[in-house]
Formats: sequence, structure tokens, C-alpha cells
Amino acid sequence: MLNLSLSQESERFRQDFRAWLNQNPPPARAKDSSLESFQSVGRAWQAKLASGGWLGVHWPSEFGGKSLSLADEAIIQEELVRVSAPQVLGLFGLTMVGPVLISYGTEEQKQKFLPKILSGEEIWCQGFSETGAGSDLAAVKTRATVVDGNFKLSGHKIWTSFAHLADWCFVLCRTSESGKKHEGLSYLLVDMKSVGIETRPLQQMSGDKEFNEVYFDDVAVPQSNLVGQMGDGWRIAVSTLMFERVVLTFARQLQSEVALRELLQESFRSPEDSTNDLQEKSRRLGGGGRRDLAQCVVNACATRALAYSHLLQYAGGASPGAEGRLGQRLDGEQVTVLDQR
Repeated sequence: MLNLSLSQESERFRQDFRAWLNQNPPPARAKDSSLESFQSVGRAWQAKLASGGWLGVHWPSEFGGKSLSLADEAIIQEELVRVSAPQVLGLFGLTMVGPVLISYGTEEQKQKFLPKILSGEEIWCQGFSETGAGSDLAAVKTRATVVDGNFKLSGHKIWTSFAHLADWCFVLCRTSESGKKHEGLSYLLVDMKSVGIETRPLQQMSGDKEFNEVYFDDVAVPQSNLVGQMGDGWRIAVSTLMFERVVLTFARQLQSEVALRELLQESFRSPEDSTNDLQEKSRRLGGGGRRDLAQCVVNACATRALAYSHLLQYAGGASPGAEGRLGQRLDGEQVTVLDQR
């Protein structure tokens, strides 16, 4: 697999993190591949990393980060892959709503939410997609109106990952019908324990239920949970998606390599396999099976190279753009086959 060559200072940072990992090895992957095990292991591992100061290292130091570069964030991800670490549970908070709050949130919001995002004490989900607003995100119909000093939120979201586990949701909703459709949107932080919220898990072919439908029925949301101003929702939602493409896509791609490595080891290098066993595996993987594995390796290398290119552009000051979708597409094809859980 590819690796990034960086400055001596960054390589010293790598060695420091590597030394910490040697003293604090990641938990072994649970034999139980259920969503419950994924949740408990990921939450505990996130708390461990946070206690050492190894999460959100590119966040400003006043918000719990180290004020380092995105290249240093890439080093963290590479080293986690090297030791086959489990995925942390709070990726949406770390890579999406956390950076949004740093950029657009009030001081009260930053103090309230950022420490628990880093530690994994509070898990976030994303309330964007609706049945009529997927690729056309500005068409969302979930609505919030101001009543007695609070927002009253009503509507329906779908494909909401981990909504049934999440403590909070960042919701794109409509607060005005005037003007162009993207001008009437606002961005709310919603407590998932609020009265009037119902989650309905959607079962996948694998049997997992990580996606959900979420129903909001006159949910009371304090006005202090509005990010930015009313009508700023479209701008902030686009920023959220841009932040996602900086670190989350990179992290997902690296984690898929963990699964790919394990699959290759299982397929060809099991120590208990006899020569006949290996020959039989090789025969069964011949043709389409072997070509599929080779294509996965090619995709992994191409996607990591693309992720490096984007990450270095962003680290140099460029704003994240639509080019990140290509990396997500390549990586998504891989993850479909190689679910790390």
C-alpha cells in the first residue's frame, strides 16, 4: 500500500504516536460482528485515544486539538491502520459537526459540544436526506417554526446512520418558504432524547440495522441550538459536506484497507492451512475471485493516492470541493464488499 513521505517534524510526530500505540495497543477485533459490539468497542477506543490527545489533532488547541496540520491528521489515520485499530464511533462528530461548530458555532455551543465530541461521550448523526431530497438537498421539507422562544421541528429524515444510537443530530430544515428554496434553510442541533422523536431502523441485506428513518413530531429545539443565523442552513450544510471530504473520506478509505488486508491474509496466508488447503483456496479464487481481490487492491491504492492529493491541497489552504466525491465513490465500492465489522 502507499505511504506519505512528510517532513522530519511530522515524522517525529508519527514516532510519538507510534510509541503511544505501543503502550496502548488497540483492542482486538471482536469475534462478534454485531452492531452492538461495533458500538461498544468503537466508543471505548475513541475514549482511549481522546485521553491521550490523539483525536482532532488539526483542531485548534483551545478546543481540545493540537493546532496541527491535516498532514498530521493523515499520520494518525495511517498509524491506526498499521495496527488494525477499530473504527472510532464518533466519526460524524469528529469530522463534520465538530469543524462546523469551530467555524460557525457560538462560544456556548463550542464549550458545550466539542469536548464530548472528542471523547465520544456524545455520538452524532446527520439529519440531511429525505425521500424527496437526496441529490437535491435543497428540497428538504422538514420544517421548523418559532413557537414560544423555541423551534418546533416536524418532518422525516431517512438513511440516517446510527440515529438509534446517537445522542445528537445536526438537522437541515426549512424555516422559510420565501425566496429560492435553498435560501429558506436553517441548521439545528437536536437532542435525540427529545420528546417527539421516533427512529425506525432499516435492515440491510447483511442483517445490520445501522441506517434509520427518523420522524420529528413537533420536537422542541432551543433557539440557542441554531448554528449561524436563520437562513444560513444551506451555506453551513455545504460546509459540513466539504469538511466530511477532508478527513472522513480519508479515514474510511484507510479503514477499508484494514479489512482488505485481513481478507488477503485469510485467503492466502492462514498459518494452519496445509499446502493442499492453499491450493484449494487458490483454485476457488481463480478467475473472477482472484481478479476481484486484485481489483480491490488497485482501487485501494488509487483511492489512497487521490485522498493524499486532496488532503495536501487542503493542508495548503485550498477549500474542500466536489473532487472529494470521486474518492468517496471509489471507496464506497470497496466498502460495500469489505465491511470492516
